[in-house]
Amino acid sequence: PIAALERIDDLCADFERKWQSDEPPTIEWVLSEGVSPSERDVLIAELIVLDIDYRRRRGETPTKKEYLDRFPEGSKAINDALNEGDKRTGVFEPPTVGRLAAIFPSLEIIELIGTGGMGAVYKARQSGLDRLVALKILPEEFGHDVKFALRFTREARTLAKLSHPNIVSVYEFGNVEDTYYFLMEFVDGSTLRDVIKAGQLASQHALAIVPHLCDALQYAHDKGVVHRDIKPENILIAVDGSVKIADFGLSRILGNESHEELLTGTHQVMGTPRYMAPE
Repeated sequence: PIAALERIDDLCADFERKWQSDEPPTIEWVLSEGVSPSERDVLIAELIVLDIDYRRRRGETPTKKEYLDRFPEGSKAINDALNEGDKRTGVFEPPTVGRLAAIFPSLEIIELIGTGGMGAVYKARQSGLDRLVALKILPEEFGHDVKFALRFTREARTLAKLSHPNIVSVYEFGNVEDTYYFLMEFVDGSTLRDVIKAGQLASQHALAIVPHLCDALQYAHDKGVVHRDIKPENILIAVDGSVKIADFGLSRILGNESHEELLTGTHQVMGTPRYMAPE
């Protein structure tokens, strides 16, 4: 459940704050905080990756065997934490408009507008409020993959903390019939990539866009959030000329790098090479 994912996320944040305040906690200390059996394995996997990272910074060399000895009942969680579990394969097939209409009866699903590794985005209408929204969903086959769901929850919670005229707003998130979703502001327009391809981006227009992007990114940085995948595809240009940054799905909470590496895959380079800083 979303509430469980949020509790895990909050416990991990508390764990990191203690490390950062030079009061190294133990994983056992966190697990003693009334953790339910259904949350325990996921939490162990998250905490081990954090524990390894902070201990290595102190010059220690923690090993897999050490964690197996400390948590003999959590071998699967430990293998997951060290990225040695089974890998999911397969291509994401976005649900049909009809299928989503059945799952979200309060929404009028209009059309699929985009798909990617983190799910699919649909244009929809909230009839009660008479407004267009973007509905983003997690691949249904990952509905029982807790680590994947945790990444989705992190994206939604991160977006919910950001309120800026140049960042796409998030209205709501949750899960229905094993489908995780959130409702976002719908931006009527096109991506910066589309504008460039159409040859409609004059130098003066490009220069006018940049300050808005810098202002939005600085705001996010002040909130402790780094986008990690700024590129023309993730910049939306509305028909009224306003600029919006979208897809904070690759965002990383500052000071929480190893936690996010668990959620995205060990040794996986995050971002798009042509738009990444050299380091």
